[in-house]
Amino acid sequence: MRRRTRQNLVLAAIVALAALAVVLVVQREQAGLGEPLAVVDTANVTRLRVSAGDKPSRAFERRDGQWWMSEPYRMPAHEDAVARLLAIASATPRQRYAADRFEAARIGLSPPQALLEIGRLRLEFGITDAIRGDRYVRTADGIALLPDRFSGWLLAPAESEIDHRLAAPLAAVTDVRIDGQAHPELVAAWNRVTTSQVVAPEAPAAGAVAVELADAQGNRVTFRVWRRDDGRYLALRDAPALVYPLEEPQMQQLLPAAAGAATATR
Repeated sequence: MRRRTRQNLVLAAIVALAALAVVLVVQREQAGLGEPLAVVDTANVTRLRVSAGDKPSRAFERRDGQWWMSEPYRMPAHEDAVARLLAIASATPRQRYAADRFEAARIGLSPPQALLEIGRLRLEFGITDAIRGDRYVRTADGIALLPDRFSGWLLAPAESEIDHRLAAPLAAVTDVRIDGQAHPELVAAWNRVTTSQVVAPEAPAAGAVAVELADAQGNRVTFRVWRRDDGRYLALRDAPALVYPLEEPQMQQLLPAAAGAATATR
């Protein structure tokens, strides 16, 4: 009887220890659930830099509450593009490891495939794992496996992260000239026009319409506008050289009738 009692006590102790171990594991997992990759005070971040492979580095800085791209273009930045980059730091890793758990070269971290610097925070990105496609990310605290929903943001062309307003960085257009002629009736349209995307420059077609925008302080932005063979219009900014694709309904509001008709036939 005593032997059976001892056995029952031993079994009970084993069960209790196993239950305690499960509770500790669950608590540890719950404690880590929802913790971001890194804690960033985005309201006070003023500098941001992205580099990936052989692509030009993209640098951003916040001035007077507005984000500007400083490399490779000096232009107002698209606020959504900057917000997406900042959001990477707040993503929740699926797993975390000590920095020495992996050989850096085997997971694409020597050198990193991409680098994101948010203020003083440095995030290095490696390859994706073969099981879930999570990406290895190295921080000052170690290495994390992060669901890869952000690679496209790291690899985005610099042009796509520029303010989509054609008049940027002018605060407000007060003067519009088309082929040298003033057109005050077009000021409102040029103030509000935006493109769906900004792209790398291409050579303008012969006879493109010249557009000059100016603000009250005398700052100027100049474009050449033409119609491509596929029917889409392109506005090429002279400095920096950037192309803003536009649609036919937009061009009907941006050019006087004579210039619009001439552009359509060129």
